[in-house]
Amino acid sequence: ASSVDMGPAAKRARFARIDNALDAVRRTQVVRSLVVGGAAIGTHDGHFHCDEALACGMLKLLPAFAAHVVVRTRDPELLSGCDAVVDVGGVYDHAARRFDHHQRGFTHTLEEAGFATKLSSAGLVYKHYGREVLAALTAGEGLDEGALDVLYKKVYRDFVEHIDGIDNGIEAAQGEPNYSVSTTLSSRVGALNPAWNEEAGPEDANALFKEAMELAVREFCACVYGLVYEWWPARQLVQRALEATVQASAKALVSQGKEAADLERQVLELAQVCPWKSHLLDLEAEQHAALEGEGPTVKYALYADDKGQWRVQAVPVAPESFTSRLPLPEAWRGLRDEELSAKAGIEGCVFVHASGFIGGHKTKEGARQLALAALKMAVAE
Repeated sequence: ASSVDMGPAAKRARFARIDNALDAVRRTQVVRSLVVGGAAIGTHDGHFHCDEALACGMLKLLPAFAAHVVVRTRDPELLSGCDAVVDVGGVYDHAARRFDHHQRGFTHTLEEAGFATKLSSAGLVYKHYGREVLAALTAGEGLDEGALDVLYKKVYRDFVEHIDGIDNGIEAAQGEPNYSVSTTLSSRVGALNPAWNEEAGPEDANALFKEAMELAVREFCACVYGLVYEWWPARQLVQRALEATVQASAKALVSQGKEAADLERQVLELAQVCPWKSHLLDLEAEQHAALEGEGPTVKYALYADDKGQWRVQAVPVAPESFTSRLPLPEAWRGLRDEELSAKAGIEGCVFVHASGFIGGHKTKEGARQLALAALKMAVAE
């Protein structure tokens, strides 16, 4: 996957893979009762949500469930005849393929992968079938078990977890939000339900649920393939850059002493721009665990932009966080060109963002000087 052509043709091929994955969902019959002699996945009727749409859709991606109909009902007798039941029935029993999360006392999470969010039916199906689904979607991509393990956690963190949180009424953060997030997959699926002021029978609702399944699975597959073709290939680039940082720090220790070595271990130079943040944090954590806390903790990443100039970006405290480990100095923020160069004492500066999360220089060496100067200023404070 690391050598995949990233041109328009590759994008079109990726979209074709998503369409192919959706075939089983498009062929799905969504019905009100069991078909004689047919195999079925059961879920509840009435107002539908994202979690059961995705749960049913993920099961449909597996050969074992590809030909199953989806029965939407709350009739216990009908549900008892289904091969799998999601989001209804009041039972969680993987051996019996029952995946409800509404019952009193249910507290299950994806704890084994390091997550604490209570699972919805989507999370339950992902917990037990997620690796199998990912293996089916990525067949032929050469991903080994280690890569699939990383992908399994990443897809949960980036896609499934927020669906679990929303369905279970768990706030994304503590306190009053600073702004409203106006669209999520959960809200887009919810909008497919019949409106309160329009007439719609069960068949209409079932047809709309099928659309919800397709929407949820399309976005799920887009997430998976985006990670496989764009995110995962960056792992090696970040790994090599981190190894080079360790080597540069070791050389500095011998030639210049501990202070210089400590500075070098906090600057990461990437061979090219790529999705680096989550890889860096993961690899750092692995090194810290292996070296008992002695691995590097990078503060700034350097990389060339599309104009050939160099960026200095502060490493965030978490992959999606706007909070940096060490923002660029307050005195530099919001300055540009000659004014910034004079303030920093480094010729060739381009800018530092007003928040201090990123800056720019005309050259690689100048960008490195900016990063090292920022580190020295932080030590002095």
